[in-house]
Amino acid sequence: MDFRIIAASFLLWFSPAHSLTQDQFEQLNTAVFQYPSNTLDEIHQIEQNIETHANPRVLQLRLNALKCESYLQLGENTAAINLARLNEAKAKQLELDEARPYFLNCMARAYVNFGKYQQALPLIHSAINMSRRLEQPQALINSLWLRSQLDANVLHGNTAIEDLRLALDLYPQVQQQKRQWLLTPLPYLNTAMAKLLANEGEAKAAKEYLNKALDDKFAEGKISLNLLIQAANLAQMTNQLTLRDEYIQGARSLLAELGSPFELAVAYKRIAYIDFSGGKYSSAEQLLHLSLNTFRKQSNATETISALRLLGRVNLAQGQQAQGLKQINESIDIAKQKESYTDLKLSYAVLADYFALQQDFALAYDYQLKRYQAAENDTSFIQNIWLSHLKSDLSRQKQISNKQQTNHAAVTPGQLLPSSLFPIAFIVSSLIIFIGWYNRQSSKKATAQKDQLPIKPNATGKQKLEDMLAVSKHANYPLTLLVLDPSEILSTDLPIMIEQLKGKLREQDLLFLQSEQQLLIMLAHTTEAGAANVIEQLTSIVAVWQNHNKVNIGLATMQQFDNLQSMIKRANVSQLRKLKPLSPNKN
Repeated sequence: MDFRIIAASFLLWFSPAHSLTQDQFEQLNTAVFQYPSNTLDEIHQIEQNIETHANPRVLQLRLNALKCESYLQLGENTAAINLARLNEAKAKQLELDEARPYFLNCMARAYVNFGKYQQALPLIHSAINMSRRLEQPQALINSLWLRSQLDANVLHGNTAIEDLRLALDLYPQVQQQKRQWLLTPLPYLNTAMAKLLANEGEAKAAKEYLNKALDDKFAEGKISLNLLIQAANLAQMTNQLTLRDEYIQGARSLLAELGSPFELAVAYKRIAYIDFSGGKYSSAEQLLHLSLNTFRKQSNATETISALRLLGRVNLAQGQQAQGLKQINESIDIAKQKESYTDLKLSYAVLADYFALQQDFALAYDYQLKRYQAAENDTSFIQNIWLSHLKSDLSRQKQISNKQQTNHAAVTPGQLLPSSLFPIAFIVSSLIIFIGWYNRQSSKKATAQKDQLPIKPNATGKQKLEDMLAVSKHANYPLTLLVLDPSEILSTDLPIMIEQLKGKLREQDLLFLQSEQQLLIMLAHTTEAGAANVIEQLTSIVAVWQNHNKVNIGLATMQQFDNLQSMIKRANVSQLRKLKPLSPNKN
């Protein structure tokens, strides 16, 4: 163990709880990621003298935030959820709201480890909003780091990178935070960024972030082990085999510093992947069997699925088809039970690639279709969770607004005036309210008569478009709106044409007939280049119903400050530009 951690441990052991300083909390924060088992013991020792602290309740919450992280590090996810739920409620009761996002993040990470994204994502969303409102940069960094990992899992690399960049930009602000709680170590953010950039093909930038992580002064213990494994992965990706072996040898030398069977099993699995990638099948198989024994003993379904899939790949690579297929199919069965679409997608991809190599193209095609279906379910699943949470968040804000208005209206003149004047004040205020109400009603009627549209849009369909726009803006997903003028098509033919258009669209895309002059099509997760391809497909259908007249489809891609109307306006402008005749070239 590093000498600084030993010194910090003795310092905390001999110091009474009332003299714990900010520096000592920072040391505990670092140690919980480096040596979680030993740090958990240190926290228990501090708790024995906690009553000597001037404010033991606050100290206990701070220690429990660290304890919750140690449970996550040790794979005790159920204990982390229970501890976080209890302390989040305590923080609310003590009106110490600044503590709450840390426990929400802890719960969210535990649910992610269980593969329960439906429970995790709303907690992350709440933690981010709360962290911003309460000015807690530590909690916000933790939330952004976690959200970036989820985005990376569903192949939303751009949004994952943006979250990490924001987290890195926020890091200098943590020193200004009055009370320290829990902070993800900077090396983890840098190595996560390195991995994402490497996946995007930016090897040079990835190497810079990786070197920052490896050179960090806190790269000790488990942090150092994880960094070296990630460095070996990146070296494998760039075909730097000597460097890969050097990194993995350094990681193996640190295995003895891990303090629990779960941590050791996770490390074995990650090293096994590198051995497999390097053709060391026997070593990889041995490590994976050791990992699986621990994961199954602890009933950890997520890690079991991952280890089974990798072990199946190892056996298939060694020509042991029956054993390999059995293990991958077992991982698929567990993933189906847990509704883990990401794992299903990865397992089907392994089978599709394998049968393609065996030239069994029919079977490879079947598994490829299953893979794409799982990927669609994965994206749709995440999007639906964000959408439902967004709706509930908007509803909650509306309720708060209504409550504030009600509380404001409840302040009667009797609270400000003597009781003898109350009847007069009541009559006067009633008269003022009636006059104001009458004027507003008259104004509304006049405005309604002036601005009333000849054809009222379908509110339900329009709301779906606005919901999709809100979700895409929040998650920073690309979104494109197409606008088509169907006025040249007979009203009796229009429903048939719309059904044909739907056949060319995906399930997550939306089509809405706003009026007889405007058909709106919203393409989820689609850039301008992708939308151009869609326009080509739709144009051939529309042309038939317009007697092959020129088809003009307007296009607008989402910008940060867009609302639905601004996108429609830009799409209409795009449509008009296509209609404008080109001026002849002058010689």
